[in-house]
Amino acid sequence: MKETLEKNNTIELDIELDIEGMDCPSCAMKIEKRLGKLQGIQSARVDLGSETASIKFSSGGECDIELIKNEIDKLGYKATEPEADLDEEISEREKHKARRKFRAKIITSVSLSIIIVVLGMKDHIGLLSSVSHEFANWLSLPLSTVVVFWCGSKFLKGFWAALKSGTADMDTLIVIGTMSAYIYSIVIMLFPNISGEHEHMVYFESAAMIITFILLGNYLEFNLKSKTQYAIKSLMSLQSKKALVIRNGSEYEIPISKVKTGDVVLVKPGERIPVDGVVIEGSSSVDESMMTGESIPVDKVTGTKAIGGTVNLNGYLKIRTEKTVKESFLSKIITLVKDAQKSKPKIQRIADRVSAVFVPLVILIAIGTFAVWDFVIGQSLSYSLLKAVSVLIIACPCALGLATPIAIVLGVGRAAEYKILFNNAQAIENVNKINTIVFDKTGTLTYAKFQVTGIITYSNGVTYTQEDILRKAASIENYSEHPIARAIVEHYKNSNSSDSLLKVDEFKITSGIGVEAKIEGKKYKLGGANLINKDNLHIQSNPDGHKNIYLFEDEKLIGEIQLSDRIKAGAKDVIRKLKNDGYSLALISGDGREVTEKIAGELGIEDFRSEVLPDKKQDIVAQMQSKGRKTAMVGDGVNDAPALSKSDLGIAIGTGQDVAIQSADIILVKGDLENILALFKISKKTIRIIKQNIFWAFFYNAAAIPIAAGVLVPWGISVSPAIAAMLMAFSDVVTVLFNSLRLKYVKIQ
Repeated sequence: MKETLEKNNTIELDIELDIEGMDCPSCAMKIEKRLGKLQGIQSARVDLGSETASIKFSSGGECDIELIKNEIDKLGYKATEPEADLDEEISEREKHKARRKFRAKIITSVSLSIIIVVLGMKDHIGLLSSVSHEFANWLSLPLSTVVVFWCGSKFLKGFWAALKSGTADMDTLIVIGTMSAYIYSIVIMLFPNISGEHEHMVYFESAAMIITFILLGNYLEFNLKSKTQYAIKSLMSLQSKKALVIRNGSEYEIPISKVKTGDVVLVKPGERIPVDGVVIEGSSSVDESMMTGESIPVDKVTGTKAIGGTVNLNGYLKIRTEKTVKESFLSKIITLVKDAQKSKPKIQRIADRVSAVFVPLVILIAIGTFAVWDFVIGQSLSYSLLKAVSVLIIACPCALGLATPIAIVLGVGRAAEYKILFNNAQAIENVNKINTIVFDKTGTLTYAKFQVTGIITYSNGVTYTQEDILRKAASIENYSEHPIARAIVEHYKNSNSSDSLLKVDEFKITSGIGVEAKIEGKKYKLGGANLINKDNLHIQSNPDGHKNIYLFEDEKLIGEIQLSDRIKAGAKDVIRKLKNDGYSLALISGDGREVTEKIAGELGIEDFRSEVLPDKKQDIVAQMQSKGRKTAMVGDGVNDAPALSKSDLGIAIGTGQDVAIQSADIILVKGDLENILALFKISKKTIRIIKQNIFWAFFYNAAAIPIAAGVLVPWGISVSPAIAAMLMAFSDVVTVLFNSLRLKYVKIQ
C-alpha cells in the first residue's frame, strides 16, 4: 500500500489486492463497475491476467480497505492483500489447492456428463436397451444436478452477484442457458403433456455438456494465460529469498524483506546479490546480464555499486545496502512490467464498450429467436427453447474481452526480454503513431565515455602548466558525477602526479551549463559552450570538432581541456534503418556546433541543433509537435527529463539506477541502440495482433449467433446447446490466445 497525499485528514492511497475466482474479462469489468460506485474511489483497474486489482481511493471518509474487500467478496470473489515471504508461499499453496479443486470439478463434470449423454442417447448407440426412458431420465436428474450446481457453482455465484448489482455478463448467459435446459427437463418429467409431441424429450445432457465444455475452455485458458506471465516469473526468480547479514560482528541469515538500508550483507561466490548497495570490502566479477543485458562480467571493487539480482561469480563481497528490496532496481523493473501489463491502451475501449452492451443484446436476440421459432414458424416449445439457449451460450463474449489484455501481457513480456520496459500499455500504442524521432547525443548516440586528448594553457596575467590546469579541473570535477567530470578526474589520477587534489569551497553545479567553485580564495568556472554563452565569456574558436571544456579563473580563461567521445557501435546502422523506414530524425545536443555537426554528419542526420540547454529541448519538441509531427524523444533520462515528458513518446536509454523512470514512457535498460528497432517491431506486432484478435472476436460472434439461431436449418445445419458450448469454449482459445501467443516466438532481430 502506498500513501500519496495527506490533506484535511484525508489520505490518498494506492493499494493492490489479489482477487480469486475471476475466469473471464466480464468478471474484471463487473468488479471495476462495482468499485467505481463507491464514494472515495478515484480509480479501479482490475487485471484478469495477474488476478489483481489496483485501486486508488481517499481514506478518512466512509471508504477503507475492508469496505473495498467486502464489496468484492459480495460479488462472489475473494479479495486479499498481497503479502511477502512466508505469506506469499502460503498464498501460492492456496492457489495450488484451488487449482486442484478446479481439476476435480472438471473430472467430475466430464465423467458424469458422459454417463448422462449415454443415458440420453442409449437407443441411438445401442446401449442400455433394458433401461426404460423414464428410469434413465430420473437417473440423469441427480447426475446433472451435481454438474450444474457443484461443478458449475462459480457460474451461479457470478450470475447471482451480477443480478444483485444490476448487471449482466458471461455468467448470466451461461446460467440462463443451462438452467433453461435443466428446469425445462424437470418440468417435462413432471408434466409431460405440456410439450405436445416431444413430451418424452429431456435435455439434461445439454445442461451438463454446457457446463463441461465451458469448464474445459476455462481450464485451457488458465493454462495458456499462466504461460503469458513468463516475464514476471523470470524476473521474480532473480530475487533472492534470503540474505546473509552481518550484525554486531555475527552472521545471520534472514528473509530478504528484513534487510534494512545500511545493513552489511555478505555475498559468496555463486550467490545472487540480494539488494542494491555499494561494495565496502572484497572484489569479484559480477554477471549483470539479466539486469542490464551486458554479457561481459563487471568487476566489482571497494566503492563500486552493486545491483540486487545480479550474480557474484568468483570472489566474496561485503556490500552495504542502500535500498530495501522493495526500493531496489529489480523491484522497480518488476513493478513496471506488472503495471504495463495491467494498463489498458485506447484500443481496449472498443472492446469494453461493446462488451458493456453485448450481453443484454444477446438476451434480446435469444428471446427473439424463441419467439420466431415458437410463435411465427410454429415449432414446439422445446425446439424453440433449445434454439434460444444455443444463442445464449455461443455468444458469450470471452474472445472479445481477452483480445487486448492477453496480447498486452505477451507484448510487454516479450519486450522485457530485451530489457525494454513500458511505463504503461498506452506507450505500446503510441509507438505506432510516431513519425519523428529526436535523439540526444551524449550517452545516447555516443558512449559518454570521454578521454582527455589534450590540455591547452593560456596566459592571462598568470601562466599555469598543463599539470596545474589538470589538477585544478580535477579538484573541482571530483564533486560531480557527470561523465566528463569522471573522465577528467580519472585522467588526473592516471597521470602519475604525486600531488593530492586541492581543497574546494563553495562548489556549485548548474545542469547543462557547468560548475563553479573557489580554490584558495579564487573563483573558478568550468564548462563548455553553454557556460560561454551564459556568462558571455571569451574563448578562441574550436574548429576541430572535439568536446572542449574551458577553465576560467576570476572570469579569465586559463586553460582548455580537449576530450573525445566515440559513436556507439551499430548507431550508424540503426539510424540508416530508421531513415529507410520513413522516420524523420533530428539530433539535439548541448555541445558546440562543431562537435554536434561532426557527430550528425557521421551518422547521416541532417537536422541537428547545438548548444541547447536541457530546459530548451522541450521547446524544440513542442515546435515539432505544433507542425503536426508525432515525436519520440530518445535521451539519457536525466538531463532530458523535460523533453521526455513533453514528447508524444519519451524513451530513456541507459542502464542502472540513473534511468529517470518517472519521465519516460519507455526505458531501454540496455544501452544498445538496436533495442530501439526491437521496440518498434514488438509494439507494431502487438497492436497488429490486438486488431486481429478484435476482428476475429467480432467476426466469430457475428457469424455464430445467426447459425445458433437456426438460419441454416433449412439446409440441414443446426447447432445444439452442447455444440454451442463447445464452440464458445474453444473459440477464444483458438482465435485469441493462440494468435496472441505468436508474440512469444516472433523474431525480433
